[in-house]
Amino acid sequence: MLKILFLTAFLPSKIAGGHNYTRLLLNKLAERGFDVDLLYCKYPHDPFYKNPNEKKIKVLKVCKISSLVKLIHAVKIPIFHPIFTIRFSWRVLFFLRKEYKKNRYDLIYLDHPQMYLYGAFFPGKKILMAHDVMAQRYERSSSRIVSKIVKMGEKFFMGMPKSTVFSFSDKDRLIIKSLYGYDSRITNFFIDEKILQLPLPKVEDYYVFFGKWDRDDNLDGMKWFFSEVYEKLEKSVKVYVIGVALPEEYQQELKRFPNVEYLGFVDNPYEMIANAKAMFAPLFSGAGVKVKVIESLACGTPVIGNKISFEGISDKYNDFMILADNQDDYVRAMSNLDFSLETRVAFREKFLNDYNSQSVINFLENLHDA
Repeated sequence: MLKILFLTAFLPSKIAGGHNYTRLLLNKLAERGFDVDLLYCKYPHDPFYKNPNEKKIKVLKVCKISSLVKLIHAVKIPIFHPIFTIRFSWRVLFFLRKEYKKNRYDLIYLDHPQMYLYGAFFPGKKILMAHDVMAQRYERSSSRIVSKIVKMGEKFFMGMPKSTVFSFSDKDRLIIKSLYGYDSRITNFFIDEKILQLPLPKVEDYYVFFGKWDRDDNLDGMKWFFSEVYEKLEKSVKVYVIGVALPEEYQQELKRFPNVEYLGFVDNPYEMIANAKAMFAPLFSGAGVKVKVIESLACGTPVIGNKISFEGISDKYNDFMILADNQDDYVRAMSNLDFSLETRVAFREKFLNDYNSQSVINFLENLHDA
């Protein structure tokens, strides 16, 4: 079976969509018999990775990061945009080169553009996992000069010899092709086992926000909702906010709203999502497929959001992806929600049946068999 050097910018964990995808992918690789040597990054306040299979997954190194560390890394390599350098360390590179020579890895898995730079120093096969297409993300949030610098870096890394790029949607695959001329592959997110094991929903009278709240795109969308939409809602409407890292000052802000409750980290948020009338997901920046939207649909729960919220997700799920761009759209969408329990259960079953392929695993198994 293949031996993989797996470098991830994330702590593999349940705290957010990208982190959870990485956690579940590692689990699947171990289950399928792959040998994985793992390097992951964490902030000082993060827990350590809970390794479910120490026989197949060996933690080589834990890179501790902070805002100061990222700034130092970015300054040391100014020829690339910081998105590609803030996790890069020459000391770590020297360590990895020794491990690479000693272990003769079949492949390096570079999980997120923040890890791509390491791949430039290794001659063998590589997978580049594009959680987002950085060019699209920065086109929406930065100047044309910054966007151009990001495109130059992304084109360089995606064109590295012996590289295969994966993204989460056909939309991103087409963007990569049109911007850079490179072919890439698509993989789906893994559906968490807790979603697959959900009991029949009860559909109670509340709505949810769900996300990792130190991401600006998530936080800005929620702030917009409470400043622009909330005043139009009936004050009997109950709203729960689920997810880690909501800034303390905004936690205090939410306490002004008597019908809103911040729950923080919830070990199994999916029962709450499955029983909600809908999830709110306003987004005005960012790129790529939104994991929280996929997970809500997999729970059989409608999502109210705008076009960015639903990017990269098939139009065949449009009934449960309710477009709302302004105050009136949200009020109208909430008033018109009329999905029976039977409709939600049937949608959930259809979505899960459609969304069950695992292209990265299949690709790696084909590599092994070749």
